[in-house]
Amino acid sequence: MDSKTLSDTSQAVKQVVERFGIEILDDHKRFCSAFADFAPKLSKENKAFFVALSENIGSIFIRENDDVAAGNKNPDDVMQRAIKDISEYLNNEKAELVARSIAAALGWKAALPEEKTQDNGNEPASYGSSASLIEDLFKRAQNGDNDACFNLGEHFFYGRGVKQDYAKAVKWYIMSSDRGDCSSQKKLADCYYLGQGTERNIAKAAHRYEQAAEQGDYDSQKALIKCYMIGGNGLLADTKKAEYYSKRYNIPISRGTTEDILQNAMAGIPSAQFKLGNMYLHGTGVERSPETAVTWFKKAADQNYPAAQFNLGVCYYYGIGVQRDRITAVDLYKKAADGGDMDALNNLAGCFMRGEGTHTDQSAAARYYKKAAESGLAKAQYNYGECCFNGFGVTKDAREAVKWFKEAAIQGDPDGQFSYGWCLRDGLGCLRDNILAKDMFEKASAQRHTAAQKALGYCYANGTGTPKNYASAADQFAKAAAAGDKEAAKLLVACYKYGGDYLAINEAKAHHYADQYSLDYDMI
Repeated sequence: MDSKTLSDTSQAVKQVVERFGIEILDDHKRFCSAFADFAPKLSKENKAFFVALSENIGSIFIRENDDVAAGNKNPDDVMQRAIKDISEYLNNEKAELVARSIAAALGWKAALPEEKTQDNGNEPASYGSSASLIEDLFKRAQNGDNDACFNLGEHFFYGRGVKQDYAKAVKWYIMSSDRGDCSSQKKLADCYYLGQGTERNIAKAAHRYEQAAEQGDYDSQKALIKCYMIGGNGLLADTKKAEYYSKRYNIPISRGTTEDILQNAMAGIPSAQFKLGNMYLHGTGVERSPETAVTWFKKAADQNYPAAQFNLGVCYYYGIGVQRDRITAVDLYKKAADGGDMDALNNLAGCFMRGEGTHTDQSAAARYYKKAAESGLAKAQYNYGECCFNGFGVTKDAREAVKWFKEAAIQGDPDGQFSYGWCLRDGLGCLRDNILAKDMFEKASAQRHTAAQKALGYCYANGTGTPKNYASAADQFAKAAAAGDKEAAKLLVACYKYGGDYLAINEAKAHHYADQYSLDYDMI
């Protein structure tokens, strides 16, 4: 850590606290406004304080100040707790800078940080490698950007660049759900339904499913009907409401109750065993138990029930409720595929393509993808299109690839939409059609397809299939950059650095994004 930066930052924090009192550490917006007045050159550090204090780090120092001053608590222990809390949003160095600056400003006699050597090869890996991305998402989310809220929730849900934390994921899903974001509403409903990051509550799940269902999300419509048919924590079963939503969304209703399904499963009926397995897998009407789900899937799979064989294969592939075993997964995929399950055939093709649980055989993979594609499975249509386009297991044939990309795109598959748009834009295997290409990119972008967002940004910047509009281009580049696309981040900086149609030059924003994504401004 640079000692001068620490000294300058600590002095600025001290001035803010002395001027407005220690309570200002609980108000990140007022603090950062005052900090900017006292130390306008420390804009990067100000940004770090905005993130840290937004996560209530200031309250730790306020709460512990008297005990530290009286010698009852070790200041280093308090600082380390604060650093740990914010290191998921900031890299370790920035987190330490914030904590030590506040401690110094409060007059704590804390140990100085050890000088770091050049050789950091033995240091444990941290989540700071993607800190600039997380910081940018945090700032945008705080400012009301729904895409940023959802993406931040996804990062915490799946542990991408941060430590996996379902509770933090729920926090961000709620923020964008309350502003009407359909994807967030659906994901939040799933969290309530499964009890991930929050107490399991079927009533709250139903409320969020209904919000997404009213925006046309089919999976949420089905889930809402199931909530009222089966009931659960906080929600009584209500067949009349289930029937109402069934008619409203034109989705057939399933009348099997938990007791009926359990009774039939115990009687050895494979369809009931499969349903019961799914109930335990997702915590639908019963306490979630992946291990119990596997037990029931096995019972149905042993009776050659294809859907159960496929689900059991997925459990073995990912290690859900059972130790991961790719060889067994492949065997189950084969059995399910032989029984006519096209999802299993698509997954089996992927295993042969990658050599997972079996030998690598691209010809077999392409053959399986094609069979599943011909059955109408959208993701298999996209996958077989990739085989044709790249020559994986079949002769390269751009025209054939376009045919399958188009089929997948028609069914709303975002990968298919992006790839079809790419071919249309460049005239690969089809006549060039920039207008339709832009339309495909737009459809995939709406489903948060990162490459499509960047491609759509290019369309607006170059006037491809649409009038030039650098403001719209910057918007798309910003979304792709927030999802981790480095090239999109550079293009975003360029948009504000040089301006263009409908977008004035804004060097402040250009510098801001260059800093956010750790880019060399002068090289753009």
